[in-house]
Amino acid sequence: MRTAAIAALCIALAGCATSQPLREHRPGDAPVAGTDEDELWYAMQRAETELQRSPQRVRDPALNAYVRELTCKVAAEHCSDLRVYIMDVPEFNASMAPNGMMLVWTGALLRARDEAELGFVLGHEAGHFRAQHSLRQWRRLKDTSAVLSAFQLVAYGAGVPDAALLGALGAYAGIFKFSRDQEREADTLGFEAAVARGYDPEAGADLWARLKREEETRKYERRGVVFATHPATEERLADIRSAAAALPSPPRERNRDAYRAAMRPFLEGWLAEEVSRRRYASSLLVIGDLLADAPQEDHALLTFYLGEAHRRRNAASDRAKAAELYARAVALPGAPVAAWREHGFALRDAGRKAEANAALRRYLNTATQAEDRAFVQRELDRLGGTP
Repeated sequence: MRTAAIAALCIALAGCATSQPLREHRPGDAPVAGTDEDELWYAMQRAETELQRSPQRVRDPALNAYVRELTCKVAAEHCSDLRVYIMDVPEFNASMAPNGMMLVWTGALLRARDEAELGFVLGHEAGHFRAQHSLRQWRRLKDTSAVLSAFQLVAYGAGVPDAALLGALGAYAGIFKFSRDQEREADTLGFEAAVARGYDPEAGADLWARLKREEETRKYERRGVVFATHPATEERLADIRSAAAALPSPPRERNRDAYRAAMRPFLEGWLAEEVSRRRYASSLLVIGDLLADAPQEDHALLTFYLGEAHRRRNAASDRAKAAELYARAVALPGAPVAAWREHGFALRDAGRKAEANAALRRYLNTATQAEDRAFVQRELDRLGGTP
């Protein structure tokens, strides 16, 4: 029913396209009543109402306040026009709707390293809003079939939970695909906004270079959400790097510690969702990169989930690599309790029964309310141990 309603809304909006001139987009202004932009905003408000009720919306007050504050920094005078929604989706993406609704997916928060990198993403999306790119693209659509093609591609191509709703909202926000010139303009606006707030101009290139490496792991898969709608190429990276190099005395603020502190309460959940995507080559790269520059207190958690990605992929030598990583994780301070379970199973498979017994007993003694307690207890009984 939701998908049908969204499709019907697309059809209704298709009749709104006109050649009316763009209004001056001043902070706090709204579209003129009766214009195609007014109709588009009305449709987006209906979609936003649906989004507000979504179970995938992350409602944590502290995280929302942090991302909202950073958005306001880079949106500057348009801060009051924007509403930010964090959506629990383990893919890298952010999108900007013409009425001021911004979506940020948790996969983007996991992949960004600091405020500067996320600031470039948010500044880019705010740039689309300032330049009215969605309305410009909407007016390029000439018939209903074009609208529905955009809807269907994004809604069913994301490969994430509740794709119909989030995909349709992405289609509304981006109107299928911004042109290269519009992406360049949004990059420029986001770059200038982030640098004006003192952020390191090289942060955007750092992030996009990692995303490009991640995309290259998907040799035989559909292109990821962000690369399906954003032309991330060597040309684009070169443009960002060139702009950074042209600044005579660039700022170097990253605010990495503040960023990590804000994201740390959600790290384990996001890592679990990341490996659950079953794009293991991509996850191994993402988690490995995170581990390479993580603070010591995060090493055990990241090492465990690196092992999980290997175990679940289960290709040649993956089991041995996973066992090695589990053993390394439990030797580090702050290891997640599940690491002891997987370490125990790996020891069992290696025929090291006494050590497996000890690891599984530690898991059961620590995870007293674990849902898999009965299963692990049966394995422990087979090894001749008791909790």
